[in-house]
Amino acid sequence: MDDIETELNIAAAAADSREDEGRNHVPIKPAVLLHQSHPDPRGLFTAADFLKSNRKCLNLIREAMLRHNWQEAACYFSSYIQTLEVQTLSQVFPASEITWRLGTEILHHVPNSSIDDFNAFYEQLKNFGVRNYSKICLEHCFHLLLNKQMDEAKRQLSIADSWRYGKQSTAQSLMKKLIRAYCGYLDYLIWSEKKPSAPDSEEAGNNHEMRTYFRQASVTLKDIVSQPGVWDPFVLSYIHMLEFYEDEEAALQVLENYAYNKEFPLNPNAHVYLYQFLKRHQAPQAKLIGSLRILHSLVPSHELMLELCSLLMHTKQKSDREEALAVSMDLLEFSSWKCDMKAWKCLLEIMNKLKKKKCMDAVKKEWDVRRSLWLSLHYRSYNGRKDSRENVQLLMVKRDVLRITDENNREYFRIALKIERESKPKKERLRKRKERMVTKVKEKKKKTLND
Repeated sequence: MDDIETELNIAAAAADSREDEGRNHVPIKPAVLLHQSHPDPRGLFTAADFLKSNRKCLNLIREAMLRHNWQEAACYFSSYIQTLEVQTLSQVFPASEITWRLGTEILHHVPNSSIDDFNAFYEQLKNFGVRNYSKICLEHCFHLLLNKQMDEAKRQLSIADSWRYGKQSTAQSLMKKLIRAYCGYLDYLIWSEKKPSAPDSEEAGNNHEMRTYFRQASVTLKDIVSQPGVWDPFVLSYIHMLEFYEDEEAALQVLENYAYNKEFPLNPNAHVYLYQFLKRHQAPQAKLIGSLRILHSLVPSHELMLELCSLLMHTKQKSDREEALAVSMDLLEFSSWKCDMKAWKCLLEIMNKLKKKKCMDAVKKEWDVRRSLWLSLHYRSYNGRKDSRENVQLLMVKRDVLRITDENNREYFRIALKIERESKPKKERLRKRKERMVTKVKEKKKKTLND
């Protein structure tokens, strides 16, 4: 907000206008001029007068927005927007995008603003900012969708899709691709609205109207998701429709291309979607593990790593159990998992199974590599005191893990033992104490009788 004059290039525009002041006299509507200068003999205001007025108007808008006085900001903005109506200055003063951002923010905060106000504002902007026409249409579409005006949103996207301006640039090509993607996504949304009205899947499958929207959406989405890029919401929409019509082979092909095609950017979500699809359709265990292994190489802290550990532990291969140990320890080295009970229990379970299978050499090898890090990350006395206050159960699980890996580290054990003693019920402690006393008395009597 403080750099708004810089963004609008007011200083440069003012300098240019002063150079042309002698030869260019632009008639300005009085409503625009908040800063009244002396007109020339013909009663017209110059470009410099116009820019001074805009500078003052912008400052007033900025101050009103900073104070959250949205009604006042709207009043000033209604004068400022007339800037774009001055065609001869619009080339020197390219303010359409800033005006778009300011106006949208003000409209969102002005009390009692209606959908008609937004529609009128967007239509006005489309006429001024031709370079932003597609972006404005797309934002207008989003606003219409929020207000459940699906048909009007589709019309706006269709207009944006068919719109052209000058020679098509790279930016225009990318925007056109995005508009096409949202056209397909909107057809999917309409298809989704029609779907619940059908009582069962068989009738829905034979529903002609649903089929029409499915064909429209699938043609567009298939073309979009086959091009390199990150298309997460569009891929999920397309897969949802294919699964609904039980075309699992096509859905799997789309997901595998999205995940494994080297021309696509690295995208962990692609492997998540593939794994979830394989899991839904009861794919072989090897395929599930393969998908999650790639995800582990990209995001070792992903929550699905717990499922990878579980899958690896259910195989009969020793190497898989050792891999599960490494995966679980990788997970716990991230700060977001440090105090997660599921992750610690998973690690303890893996270690106990390896111990039972007499594979302690694998545990020792993995621990030796990570020992210095883990002792400073998880097993400082500070960690023990913190766990004793916040989560005693976690303290005990971590103690059991340390007992398997490093029995010589006594500091953490002392804290755990103290807490374990204190956590036992008082009656239980008294009962055991009484039993010990009784036992001692009996032993003393027995010794006396023997003597």
